[in-house]
Amino acid sequence: MTTGFIDLNLLLSSLIAVGLGALIGLEREHREDKKMVIAGVRTFPMTSLAGVIFSFLSQEMGYSMIQAGLLIFGGFALILAYLKYEVHTIGITTPVAFFLTFLIGIMVHQGYLVESAFFTVLITILLLTKKRLHNIARNIGA
Repeated sequence: MTTGFIDLNLLLSSLIAVGLGALIGLEREHREDKKMVIAGVRTFPMTSLAGVIFSFLSQEMGYSMIQAGLLIFGGFALILAYLKYEVHTIGITTPVAFFLTFLIGIMVHQGYLVESAFFTVLITILLLTKKRLHNIARNIGA
């Protein structure tokens, strides 16, 4: 552990992770047909940032910190799924996207910037194309 120095990698990773998380969060909130947003434009960037923080702490304290983060955010994703169930919304897409956003934060801090951006864009495209994908699924074999 170094003191007195600013870890520029941590700061840059944090900014990148917040930006990538924001892209997913914006998609989760953008539709007007949603009456209630459980996790959106603030939650997803913070989730990605948490991935960076857990990854950073793992370098200082051991990789058990990443394991702890996976358990914590896996639990949060399950709670999110339960909340969606309680408000009678269908699907677990948001909890899955939430957990993947945490993993993206870890990847950013580990130096996988291109891969993190790729996965963020891929997740966002999957989220944006919900209606098209459901139409394709309904029309298969019809």
